[in-house]
Amino acid sequence: MTEKKESHSKYVLRLVILSVAINGLLLIGTTLLDEVILRHHARTSQTLLYVHLISGLTLLYLSFLLVRRKTTALLLCIPVYAFILGVGITELTRYSSGHHFPVLTLLRSILFPLIVVGGLAYYRNDFKVKSDLESFGQSVKFIVIILAVAFLYGTGGFMLMDKHDFHQEIGFNSAAINTIDQFGLISGHSVRAYSRRAKLFTTSLSVISIGALAYGFVSLVQPLKARFVNQTTNRQHMRRLLSQNSKDSEDFFKLWPQDKAYIFNKDRTAGLSLRVHRGIALCAGDPAGPMNLLDGLIEDFQQLCYGNDWLPAFVHTTPQYTEFYKKHGFTSQKIGEEAILSIEHFNKNVKDTKYFRHINNKFTRLGYTTQLHMPPHSQHFVSQIRSVSSNWLTQPGRVERGFMMGYFSNQYIQQCPIMTVSDESGAIKAFLNQVYSFEKEEANYDLLRSTSDSPGNINDFLLLNFIDYATKAGFKRINMGLCPLVGLDKHEADHAIIDGALRFAYANGDRIYSFSGLHRFKAKYEPSWSSRYVIYVRGIRGFSRTMNALIRAMRVPKRFLLIG
Repeated sequence: MTEKKESHSKYVLRLVILSVAINGLLLIGTTLLDEVILRHHARTSQTLLYVHLISGLTLLYLSFLLVRRKTTALLLCIPVYAFILGVGITELTRYSSGHHFPVLTLLRSILFPLIVVGGLAYYRNDFKVKSDLESFGQSVKFIVIILAVAFLYGTGGFMLMDKHDFHQEIGFNSAAINTIDQFGLISGHSVRAYSRRAKLFTTSLSVISIGALAYGFVSLVQPLKARFVNQTTNRQHMRRLLSQNSKDSEDFFKLWPQDKAYIFNKDRTAGLSLRVHRGIALCAGDPAGPMNLLDGLIEDFQQLCYGNDWLPAFVHTTPQYTEFYKKHGFTSQKIGEEAILSIEHFNKNVKDTKYFRHINNKFTRLGYTTQLHMPPHSQHFVSQIRSVSSNWLTQPGRVERGFMMGYFSNQYIQQCPIMTVSDESGAIKAFLNQVYSFEKEEANYDLLRSTSDSPGNINDFLLLNFIDYATKAGFKRINMGLCPLVGLDKHEADHAIIDGALRFAYANGDRIYSFSGLHRFKAKYEPSWSSRYVIYVRGIRGFSRTMNALIRAMRVPKRFLLIG
């Protein structure tokens, strides 16, 4: 019963917010009605018409912010509606001695605003968002809506005028063109207004067009500001936290790719790296900071998610935090196992086995060699390994991934030592990049790529030499990365249906992705296996939304690949 009440309450709140937008459209639409059809312009001041238009645009903009539960938007609604009510009362006073009662004025400026203000006041406690990670997608939607309103206003107005107003009949095509090119910037000319109402209309169209562009610009600047202001500072602070507290070599991907925002506790002694996608706040790995400071950080994060109507989630988390998440109301789902290679064990027990001796002898006999290249890299070298990467990407099932992985770009490659394999002619046939590890005893690599015409097992030859390099560099372990959906039968599932579905995907999914092949490739190195989890809320629906958001967040836009 409680859930039904909450659902009903959310529905009514959305209706109240929608009413703000409707009120804005009503102000704009009835202003056009006044000008063109009812011809109240003889009694209505030009300034008052412009006030209605700007008030309508302002309400549209505020409704866009109210959807995201902005406290500031709620506070701004108070003076805006007070102004609208004041104007409405003034209009009614002017018409009090007339024969026709102004029903439109009563509706748009008195009754509707009073109802909406009452609704906003009733739900005032639901507007708690003080900071927001703005998205360009939301801004673009608003710009499209507000420019569509201006376009409909202008096109409708031109079509409703008669020949007396512009000395010509204006059809839809001409009305649309004159609305878009009302200042004659494209065609070099625009229609000329002859009557008073035509002049009043064209001036009002200019007002609403300029207002629409202004609000569109503001909505677009907000995400730019949120994305770039202080993000470099926050990223540098997160790097310092990781250097002091990190125990996971994958923590580099809290900083790269640079598509994440950062949330810290009040003292900035603990933080989260996250990206919001499709209403899911995806945190990259576990929190950074001392364990005794994380309770407050998680509570602040949950409150922020509640205020923004996001679902909180953590991706690729480690076993030692699982009980911590459960304490805060999260559900955990194992998504696979990470292969952690003990260099000492490999060198003593695995390196000299028949398989690896054969690999080493085969490539030595063929004249293949390896080389470690330290940054900065020349553009010639980058173009060589880019060619290898591009060839690798042409093979079936190969795509670039972001968020918790790196994708090939000049900026990324310039941060990393690169180990290459070259054939007897010196042509590079394979490479891997070593990523920076905050865990000083554990080396890590990300991209492991080879050309389609390379001899079989070239990746093993490359890894053998990378292990030799890591041994000499003093590392004790190498993180070989995640094997998705591996080891699901080794844990107690929090949600049997989800776990069963993932096991089915592992058993039957090799036609889409070689789950078992990747596991066999890494297993022959005899690594230890460490479970990795996705942490989510709200059952099956919450898990499916989280995984859908994660899959989409990991896609790399083509424009980034072209720039890189």
